[in-house]
Amino acid sequence: MNNPFEYEVVQDIVRTAAARVLGCPADSLSPATALVRDLGADSLDLVELRCELEDRLLVVMPNQSVLDHLVELTGTSDAVYGPDGGVTALAARVLRDSAFRYDEEQARAGTPPYEIARSTTVANWAHFVSTLFDHLPGSCPECAGTKAAVSPAQRAECADCGTALTPQAGDTVLAATVRTAAGSETAWAEATCV
Repeated sequence: MNNPFEYEVVQDIVRTAAARVLGCPADSLSPATALVRDLGADSLDLVELRCELEDRLLVVMPNQSVLDHLVELTGTSDAVYGPDGGVTALAARVLRDSAFRYDEEQARAGTPPYEIARSTTVANWAHFVSTLFDHLPGSCPECAGTKAAVSPAQRAECADCGTALTPQAGDTVLAATVRTAAGSETAWAEATCV
């Protein structure tokens, strides 16, 4: 089924949820606001944001990070972390091409993983949530309809019968985007030799 959400709507939902969790006005958050670096969010705040988004949108956020999925895919942490502990060129590329869409400034080879986490923005979260809705079921489980719409409560539903639609789980979607971004084993070897 189609993703019924316009990106700007998802970004506003994420911004509003983050503001509610962090106790600040939603209009004080821009897409470039880094929740940890700029607003001092801690790990409990991020868990609360995940829960807020799950409840609000009926989604399942990932339990693993992009880097966790990349280690799992490559079978070695050496492909992900350099000798200095910073991310490798492969890991930086995968972070940029993942569903979170980190930019060049956030994810470069040699950047420590904690700095990448500190720089995660409202836009990064919104890109991921939007990507979740690219992974709705192929058809409605109730009526076999093939078009999704946004309900008045701003949730995905079947356009024909109004049944609530749930995208694939966050870790499933994240693992798929990491696989696509990582490319072949040849690309892994070339990236880790750089």
